[in-house]
Amino acid sequence: MEKHLLLQYILRSFGKVLLGVVVGAAVIFGLLKATGKYSVLESRLDLKYDSPWLTVPMAASLALALVSLVIGLILYFYKYKRSRTKSAFYSALQNVITDKNKG
Repeated sequence: MEKHLLLQYILRSFGKVLLGVVVGAAVIFGLLKATGKYSVLESRLDLKYDSPWLTVPMAASLALALVSLVIGLILYFYKYKRSRTKSAFYSALQNVITDKNKG
């Protein structure tokens, strides 16, 4: 994983956010269940697998994740994938390139 630092950072960040969301949802669910308000809320919102209260946030999250992925890949390939060090090939041909630009 030493060569893939960006991928390692993405996976760690995703894991931290996922853990935070799961813990937060569990705390909210626990509080609502303990106070007895979850059953009332569930019947009012009609929380089934195809409920718009569930599918719309999931679809919006998926769309934002895809937009972030595309923008991140574009930035990665544009900025970080280019080599900053001059290769041996460039060093060998540097005089030819500078002479051609002058002439």
